[in-house]
Amino acid sequence: MMRLEPMECSEANVEIALDEFRKAAKEMIGIHERAASIGITGDISVADVDGPFVTLQLSGKFWHKRETVMRNAAAWLQQRIPELADVSPADERTLLDVEMDEETGAVLIDWRAPDYNGDRETLEYQGIDPDSRGPFGGGAGGLRAGGSMFS
Repeated sequence: MMRLEPMECSEANVEIALDEFRKAAKEMIGIHERAASIGITGDISVADVDGPFVTLQLSGKFWHKRETVMRNAAAWLQQRIPELADVSPADERTLLDVEMDEETGAVLIDWRAPDYNGDRETLEYQGIDPDSRGPFGGGAGGLRAGGSMFS
């Protein structure tokens, strides 16, 4: 993988770096054909740039945990733009995978993409974090040596 040079902190460069992340995160973002084919509609966008502080907005449904998507996007941006002091969600509520009614416990909104082949549920049952593997697992047991959710 080619190492990308760091960029200066500017709104335009934040947009460029986030677009790079969106293109690289083939299993996470719904703009990619394979991800979209299993119901991943999730996307991430810049809500605000205030100097070295960036606010991102998550929308749609993700197979990965929304916190994982945000954490990976933040890490990408901070690697590309080392001057960034903080990358945070526009609304902490958008990090919830499932929104529940506090009184009844009923699911109000489920922001997860469908578990199209049962892998997420199986991995969770086995005590494996599904985000460590992604929706399109490779080798035996669903784990790939050196694998990444970006590949």
